[in-house]
Parts: sequence; C-alpha cells; structure tokens
Amino acid sequence: MDLGRRIARNTEHRYIGSGLMMRALLSALLFLSSGPAAQAANDIAQIQQGLDSPVFVDVRSEGEYASGAIDGALNHPLQGLPGTLLDMGVELDEEVIVYCQSGRRSAQAKTLLKQAGFQLVFDGGPMTQLEQALEQSEP
Repeated sequence: MDLGRRIARNTEHRYIGSGLMMRALLSALLFLSSGPAAQAANDIAQIQQGLDSPVFVDVRSEGEYASGAIDGALNHPLQGLPGTLLDMGVELDEEVIVYCQSGRRSAQAKTLLKQAGFQLVFDGGPMTQLEQALEQSEP
C-alpha cells in the first residue's frame, strides 16, 4: 500500500472516530439534561408553588453549614442520612427540602430519603439557587 493511500485511510478512520465521539457527547448531554439537575429545576418549581411547612435540610458538612445556611435549616450531612433525620423525629410524611453547595449531594440525599420511605422530599439543588427561588416566591 502506498503512503498516499495509508494517509487517506487514517484520515477516514479519524473522521469516523470523531463522529462516534460526537454521538457519545450528544448522548451524555441528553442524559445530563434529564438527570438530577433537571429534576432539581422541577423541584424548584414545586417549592416555589408553596409547601405547607417544609423542613429545610442542609446536607453539606458542618464546616460548610457554619459558613452560612438558609435560615432555620437543619444540618444533616449526606453521610448520616436518613438516620439522623429519623433520630431527630422527622416523620416520613413531612415535607423535606434538601440542598447543598452544587446540587450533587442534594440529589443523592433525595434518593436516599425516598428509598428510606420519606414521601415528600424536594431537591432544592444548590443553596444559592434555592435562596433565589424562595425570594421570588415570597409575596
């Protein structure tokens, strides 16, 4: 095989590989748009519509919580859930809003609490996003 054919063939494979990579990236973006971040946006909408008397749960570490939190929020780091909430007497049918720094731990917390039998768990996502949503929903 001459060098010209080999270069053309390698270039063709590179483009095919690029196409496969592009499809993989698009699939990943579609997954992310329907994943926890998208669910948090839906929960924010529900939170803004108004809940009766939710329990706000900050699932960040004690140090993060000490640096600032939503007024009245309880600090229950992700690693202790759901046990710490149950030990504190939070009932399975109470409205619980979980939040954290970026939204990742709050999504995990929602999953853990739902698996433990909590019925009304809402993912507030990142604290800054939840604070803005709460401010916008106030009369």
